[in-house]
Amino acid sequence: MLRTEPALETTLSRRHVLTGGIALAVFGIAAPACSSPPPAPPAVDELEAQLSLAQRDSELARAAAVGAPQQVGMALTEVAAERTQHAQALTTEIARLAVSPTSTSAQTTTPTTTNAAAPPPPPPLADVVRSLKASADSAGDLASTSSGYRAGLLGSIAAACTASYSVALASGATAS
Repeated sequence: MLRTEPALETTLSRRHVLTGGIALAVFGIAAPACSSPPPAPPAVDELEAQLSLAQRDSELARAAAVGAPQQVGMALTEVAAERTQHAQALTTEIARLAVSPTSTSAQTTTPTTTNAAAPPPPPPLADVVRSLKASADSAGDLASTSSGYRAGLLGSIAAACTASYSVALASGATAS
């Protein structure tokens, strides 16, 4: 009679399965954390550029509201207020990043001498619309490369600028 060799019995106990599962979980979490580089710090310069655009748009819309018809003037005043709110939100985000104090977020005014010359004429509505389009494009491009709160902030700024020039100021632009 031929003798068969004893078969190797492979038994898995619950203890072995749990130990293996825990080891896989620990290595599964630790391996990506050790191998991925830390995220790059956000660039404050890009936000400062958006802050400058918001301040410029606000000033331009306020100046254009002076010589505009009543309804267009009201729309321009609202656009100026929205862009001022955008500037405040961007200032808050720049301060939150706390990379370094910026000169644009803490602007100082220098005393100017007043001349008897007449003030410059208000800018045409087309200049305000052109500036808002440029701001919307810039904020939209930056939002597509950002993430999290920053992407949402920039996306909402782009949407507000687009709505301002395409809806709120559209009737005034066709009347001009």
